[in-house]
Amino acid sequence: MEQTTATVRGEGAARRGGGRWAKTLSHFHPASTVTAEQADDYYLRVHTRFARHFLRGMDQVVSYHTNRAEAGYDLLGGWERPPSAFRYVVLRFRPGRGLEPTEELREAIVADHRLFLRELRSFQVDEEVLLDRLDGQTALEKYLFEFDRRDGTDPREAREHLAAGLAVLAEEASSAFGIRQVLVNHVLGEQETAPVDEPGQRPLPRMLPGTRRQAFLECYFDQREWAEDFFARPAVRAVLQDRFWAAANGHRVTEQCGLDRR
Repeated sequence: MEQTTATVRGEGAARRGGGRWAKTLSHFHPASTVTAEQADDYYLRVHTRFARHFLRGMDQVVSYHTNRAEAGYDLLGGWERPPSAFRYVVLRFRPGRGLEPTEELREAIVADHRLFLRELRSFQVDEEVLLDRLDGQTALEKYLFEFDRRDGTDPREAREHLAAGLAVLAEEASSAFGIRQVLVNHVLGEQETAPVDEPGQRPLPRMLPGTRRQAFLECYFDQREWAEDFFARPAVRAVLQDRFWAAANGHRVTEQCGLDRR
């Protein structure tokens, strides 16, 4: 399929509203009291259905997407590594807004968290559109990467190092077949949580004083084999497996849309 109208460095954001929204990106692990499959079964049958219905009634909520990690990025640039993550959640809000739950809703969410999750980590992010070739597609393959700074690394130094790597990815993507969109999510802060039965089951209405998480990268492709071609490129591997980072983990994910008003 011929691909044109590539857009880089934020121009596509203006076309579809991206980059204007407030955005959060969260991840969690299954509760230790259930298996991963039991946690996911409950999450899909009950929790996400509950979330879709209350989010539908919140005018400030722009979009809600869930992602299940299926495979991890390996040393050869393939996807044969077991995933180190479980579930990601991506929410967009109108500018200056957030989830803003009532106290009753907040407590209902916490009670439900106790049944299936632990170690919830939620990040406020600033979305940058690195590449945009979306043009009517209705199904895509998604890949998600996360980057953590080493202790003592200045956030500004890390931002500059990340920018150099993103320039390489943008150049590689410009000649890649089947790639549709690359979003860079620069972390602004991490929400504080408290334990209930296990760590990270209660989100608190304040941010941590600091976080080592630098950014998330979301990549969309037409087909899995085009993604495999791209991620196996030596220049791409060098950026995504850069030893500058304390952790640079990538996952092939299955994304589902719960709500999208863009």
